[in-house]
Amino acid sequence: MELWLKCYLGILFNFKEFGNLSWLAIPLFVYFLITIKKRKRWEMAIAFVFILSCLSLGIKGHGYSRYLFTLYPFTLTLIFLFGWEFIKKKSYYLKIGIFAICGILVLFNYYHSRDIYKQYWRYKVTFEDYYFPYEVLRFINNIEDLSPDSVILLCAGRSFPYQSYYYHTNKKGIDYNNPNMRAFHRKKNKEEALNILRNKLKIKYIYFDWIFERTRILSDIITNDCDLVSRWENELYLYRIREKDLDKEELEKSFINDSLLKNGSFESWTDGASRNPDFFQGAIITPEDYPIQEEKEVKVGKYSAKITGDNFNFFQYLSNFEDYKDNNISCFVWVKTEVPNKYRIELYDGIKSSYSKRHWGGGNWELLQATHKIDPSAEFVNIRVIQAANTGGVDDVVYVDGALLVEGYWNTFYQYSLNINKKE
Repeated sequence: MELWLKCYLGILFNFKEFGNLSWLAIPLFVYFLITIKKRKRWEMAIAFVFILSCLSLGIKGHGYSRYLFTLYPFTLTLIFLFGWEFIKKKSYYLKIGIFAICGILVLFNYYHSRDIYKQYWRYKVTFEDYYFPYEVLRFINNIEDLSPDSVILLCAGRSFPYQSYYYHTNKKGIDYNNPNMRAFHRKKNKEEALNILRNKLKIKYIYFDWIFERTRILSDIITNDCDLVSRWENELYLYRIREKDLDKEELEKSFINDSLLKNGSFESWTDGASRNPDFFQGAIITPEDYPIQEEKEVKVGKYSAKITGDNFNFFQYLSNFEDYKDNNISCFVWVKTEVPNKYRIELYDGIKSSYSKRHWGGGNWELLQATHKIDPSAEFVNIRVIQAANTGGVDDVVYVDGALLVEGYWNTFYQYSLNINKKE
C-alpha cells in the first residue's frame, strides 16, 4: 500500500513534496465515475491519459518524485478544468466560495513546497554537482568482469540518484524496489533469495549506501556471500557476489601459510585453552577476560578464539614492521557475533589508524577487512580486533578466527586469493 501511495500514485498522495492541492483530483475523479454516462469523449480521453500517465511515471520512474513532478502541471490543469465543469451551473456565491478556497490552497501549496519545486525545476544531472557520486560512477564504468547481461543491484538512497546511474554508466542496473525484484522479496530463505539474484536476475554486484535500510536476508547475503570491492566516503559500498563459496581447504592454506601474522588460525595455545593464544595479547582486566580456545564455532582449522565481556582488545604486534614502512598492508579476520556494531579491525602504527567496517551482528561469520599505509616514522604496527563501542553487555560473545595480514592493497580476500592462485 505504501508503495502505491508514495510511488505509483505519488502525485496524489506524496504531500511532503507536492503539497496537498493535487489530492483534489480524487473527489473529482469519483464525481467523474458517478456521472460517467454524461461525460463527453474528450473528457473520457483526458481521464484515461491521466490515469495511464500516473501509473507509467510511477512504475517506470521507480517512484522517483522528479519524474512525477513533470505530471504536476497537467494534474492542476485537470483539477481546475473538471472543477469548473462541476460548479459552472451552481450559484454565484457558491462559485465565489469555491474560488476563495482554491486560492487559499494554491497559496498554501506554493509557500509549503516552493523550495522543492525550484529544486526539481532547476536540477540537472551533472558532474559539477557537489553531491554527485562521480567517483562511484567512474569506478563502476571501469569494472571489467561484467558481461553484457550482468546487472548491478542498486540499494541506495538520495546520495546516489537513480537517474545519474542510468545516464552516466554503461552498465545494467536494477533498483531494489523494482517490480522485477518481487521474486527475491518473496523468499524467506537466504539461499533461495541468493539463487534469484545470481541466476534469474543475473546480479553480480550490489551497490549499497548508509541511507538504505536493508532487510535481514539482504544483510545475510552481503555479510556471508559477498566481498567488498570498494568503499567511498559517506559509507558508500560496492560488493561483489561470490560465484561460489570459499573452499575451506583454500581458506586454511591462505590463513596459515601466507599471513604476516603468526598463529593467525589460532591453532597454538601453549599456555592453555583459557589463556591468550600464542603470539597474541589482550587487554586483560580480570581473569574472566582471557580468550578461550573454542572448538565448535570455527571457521579455519580446528580452533578459534572466544571472547566474552565488554572491555577487550585482542592484538598482535607485527614483528618486522620496518620492512613495510610507507607501504600498504591489508588485514582480513573472520569474526562472528550477535552484537551489532560492537567489533571491528584496527590497524594502528602509533600515529594513525585504519579500521574495517563494524560487524553487522547477525550471528554469522563475517570477513572483516581493513587496509592501512604504514607511516614512515612508525615505531610499531599493532593489528587489533577491538570493540568499536561499549554496550554494557558483560555476556557479549565474539568469536575470532583466520587472521590474515598481507602486504599490499587488497579490497577483498577474494581478489587476494585469485592473485595467489594465478601465481601458482
